[in-house]
Amino acid sequence: MQRRPPRHAEPTSGRSGTPRPRYRLVLVAGLCVAGVFGAAVVLDDPRVKQFLDLRIGPGTRQGAGPGEGAVPGDAEAPPAAEVSTAAPPAGVEEAAEPLLTPAPPAVGSDAYHFLLVNGDGTPVGYSPCRPLHYVVNTDLEPDGAAELVPRAIETISAATGISFVYDGTTDEQPSAQRPPFQPDGYGARWAPLLIAWTTPEVAPQLKGPVIGTGGSTHFSFDGGPKTFVTGGLDLDAPQIADELLNPDGDKYATAVILHELGHVMGLDHVDDPAQLMYPEIGTPEGLSDGDRNGLYELSKAACRKDL
Repeated sequence: MQRRPPRHAEPTSGRSGTPRPRYRLVLVAGLCVAGVFGAAVVLDDPRVKQFLDLRIGPGTRQGAGPGEGAVPGDAEAPPAAEVSTAAPPAGVEEAAEPLLTPAPPAVGSDAYHFLLVNGDGTPVGYSPCRPLHYVVNTDLEPDGAAELVPRAIETISAATGISFVYDGTTDEQPSAQRPPFQPDGYGARWAPLLIAWTTPEVAPQLKGPVIGTGGSTHFSFDGGPKTFVTGGLDLDAPQIADELLNPDGDKYATAVILHELGHVMGLDHVDDPAQLMYPEIGTPEGLSDGDRNGLYELSKAACRKDL
């Protein structure tokens, strides 16, 4: 996503009097052990326009690397027992009903798109019946940024009904190949959402004007409905540190994080510049009506006692 001039206003300037940089926040798909991190991409990178996931069951195989495809019924498919270790025990922390109930948006809008839908047309989201744990790599967190992530998490939780649980800081680094199940690091459950203050050297997708990326890994059984189980959000710490030097920089930085959390939850980019999920940020107004309606629809995802 690129930062653009505020709507209905002249381009603003930073403290130096020069035009502020334009930022691009892109949705990057990186193959994980059990799915596609990010699931889709808009803009200009066809290499990651893939939907590869790991379906557990006879006659299926693990998603292959980019360009190789995932072939159901492949003769070389490993037995189900071999790939079942990629998932934790089913139903960990899953309740019988959603943990939170988001309020319906006050104004209706169809200005939203989903990253991925199931065969019945329902959007792929997180189970609302279990908490979504998250950790933050704060090694490069800029001065004045400590409250940005919790503030954005609170907003997204209220819009989606997903109950977020902060598990503390981590030294885990972002990776396009991040396993969604890491029992040695996080126990017998899906790995938490990883939010990392990082650099383009560690997360190459942040190179150039890109200031943040986000996405989630989906999981399914033998061609059944998909559900997101974990994800990642990478923030360009040096760029956001520069942004925080501006008088309203904390608001723009929060908007960046909200945008990427929208991707993590399952929202795609839209063509409507009034929405936060538009590929450019012009004003730090937070969620708009289309964003809220899309997140509310994602709150209706099915509970998954089987995952």
